[in-house]
Amino acid sequence: DDLLGRLDGARLALVEAREATDHNSFASADSDGDSIKRINERTVDDVNFYFGRLAARALNLPQPPDLVRADLGSLLEGVMAFQVAHRSFGTLLHDLLPADLEKKTEDPDLGSYTLLQVLELAAAQYNQRAQEVRRLASA
Repeated sequence: DDLLGRLDGARLALVEAREATDHNSFASADSDGDSIKRINERTVDDVNFYFGRLAARALNLPQPPDLVRADLGSLLEGVMAFQVAHRSFGTLLHDLLPADLEKKTEDPDLGSYTLLQVLELAAAQYNQRAQEVRRLASA
């Protein structure tokens, strides 16, 4: 419960950081070429194609079908796409038991993880992306 609470808290921090930004700066890139739009798209894609895939493998569940890479047109669309991706991710975790956290999952490129590690990585990424959005919004 604590871990899922941290994940949801990190999700809320990311949503709040996006909602506090100026809608006109959504696609504006900084000197490194990063933008709130790109951060949103990477986050949605990571939840759908990385964290969701790893969780589905660990729990022997099918990954949601018909996923496509994010190509967001507005800040509102970015917030909604993230909420949908996170909800799908959460659906995979709906009947999670403490013993499930130790189940192993693998990514051919990045190695082996327990489901606990996947959830910790997702929460850490949400927090990091919230900081990136706040940094870009204040620039």
